[in-house]
Amino acid sequence: MRIKIVFLLLLSFTLFVFAGNEPDVDTVKTYPFDPVTITATRTEVVKSSITPTVSVIPQAVLAANTHKSILTLVGQQVPGVFVQERGILGFGVTTSSAGQMSIRGVGGNPNTQILMMIDGRPQFAGIFGHPLADSYLSASAERVEVVRGPASVLYGSNAMGGVINIITHSTQKPGISGEVTLSYGSYNSQHLAGKFGYSEDGWNTTASFTRAHTDGHRPFSEFNANSGYVKATREIDEKFKVTIDGSLTGFTSYDPGTIYAPKTKNNFIDINRGYAGVSVDNDHGISKGSTRFVYNFGHHKIFDGSDWVSDDYNAIFSAYQTITLISDNAITTGFDFNKFGGNAKSKTRDFGAPSAYEYAIYADVRHTLFNQLVLNGGLRFNRNEIFGSIVIPQFGAVYRLDNETSVRGSAAKGYRSPTLAEMYLFAPTITLKPENMWNYEIGVSHIFANRVSTELVGFLGEGSNLIRVAAFKPGGRVNTGSFVHRGVELSASAFISSELQINSNYSFIDPGKDTRSIPKHKVFIGGDYKYDIATFSLSILHVEGLFGSDNSKDRLPNYTNIGAKVSAQILPRILVHLSIENLLDEKYHTMYGYPMPGTTISVGAKAGL
Repeated sequence: MRIKIVFLLLLSFTLFVFAGNEPDVDTVKTYPFDPVTITATRTEVVKSSITPTVSVIPQAVLAANTHKSILTLVGQQVPGVFVQERGILGFGVTTSSAGQMSIRGVGGNPNTQILMMIDGRPQFAGIFGHPLADSYLSASAERVEVVRGPASVLYGSNAMGGVINIITHSTQKPGISGEVTLSYGSYNSQHLAGKFGYSEDGWNTTASFTRAHTDGHRPFSEFNANSGYVKATREIDEKFKVTIDGSLTGFTSYDPGTIYAPKTKNNFIDINRGYAGVSVDNDHGISKGSTRFVYNFGHHKIFDGSDWVSDDYNAIFSAYQTITLISDNAITTGFDFNKFGGNAKSKTRDFGAPSAYEYAIYADVRHTLFNQLVLNGGLRFNRNEIFGSIVIPQFGAVYRLDNETSVRGSAAKGYRSPTLAEMYLFAPTITLKPENMWNYEIGVSHIFANRVSTELVGFLGEGSNLIRVAAFKPGGRVNTGSFVHRGVELSASAFISSELQINSNYSFIDPGKDTRSIPKHKVFIGGDYKYDIATFSLSILHVEGLFGSDNSKDRLPNYTNIGAKVSAQILPRILVHLSIENLLDEKYHTMYGYPMPGTTISVGAKAGL
């Protein structure tokens, strides 16, 4: 299998060498080599001027893969990120669920160490403290930004391992606009999505919906989901705008069990999750920021013999402001408050209604010297009702050698407070302490011949005080865990011509004993070639060194998953496509005992207004 890795890397770099020919001037202007990002700083900053490692999945990639989950795309497109899957659609909930995410080997089980956000607003269940992967089906996504490494200074608990921020669509075209996409494929898999917008006289509104269904490739693996989103923005004047938005997602997912212990159709979950939010953004030139409120809520029913029912919430208020008194300096200060809780019961026990609150103040400073050296430092003071106070620092620097090359380094601390479930549910453990880690990294970015953008990053992560299941207390937790993760990440994008584009990434992670769902090697290569009205796409994902359990137990087969797609613009506003996944019918698992489907086919169309 190592031969496959070498072959894929050589193929990737051979194409990049080919791309080194002198480019067409108009072509170069088309491609954003240095995209603007907001997640790592809370304000718009070009990627080359920030010290954390950030990946951006643009709208074009999301639009070309509307039949896939957003998290599936993140797992492919971003180095160092891996997402468990168990079927065509649907991740599920409870101990046998897929959808576990890891960034550089940090994620938790479930994903309490990675923060999911929508437009910078945290998304997680108030009791369990983790996101639900099946909630992110909305057609409203404009792009996705991923911070690889701790982001706790700006975002607090749960951002210990990193952040995945879904940026929603805003209507740009005056008047009414929209599009509808649909697809149908193997195992009666169906996907229907629509996105509509209106923009006029300072108003900007967007509404979207998504419907997904599959019978599943195994008995009793059906999945159904419906998601809706609406956003309205009003520009009060040149300095202020107000946004109100909300979403609601409902899904039903059946767990077929492992192939070693299959389950029946009576084992399923019925989940409803949503949020409502309002924000007031201001821009005074030298000072800009936002005041935001969001209320997340959920209602969960789990039918696995426990007859679990729970309701949860978290109410989050945040305010931040960035001041730029001089052109080379930016100071961001902010305040966060979060009240979270809920209630839960099973057929044998009522767990009550635990709740807690926390608040924080933070500051982040960026300063540029001689238009080449960017210095960054941040500090957060966080106060939790249960665990008391903690101070979180981070610092780093970027040195731009020239317009094509930059070198950066950073050190950042991350932390995660224990969830209410870990403390009060099942076997209560009220003495738990917050987890913490330090991440150190150095990276270099370079653009070759205005056509190939590359980034190489090396990192070292050290965590301690991690929360683990107590062997002597079933269902209980203790602070006993620690880890040392090392790794290398490489990403490259080549714009060979206006017809041919290629992007790839490779990551190597040495996770020590934390081997569950953390591949040692991951390679992705994707390419699009346009000819007349048709676009041909090919993707290759190769994974090695994957285990179903920690301590290198339950080794899973290495695999190479190849996907192909052809789409054609048959009319000015109608696009049709044919997609094939797992082209070579590879037999593989991403989680122990749950085989992925063989070759699957789907056809679809997109119609625009």
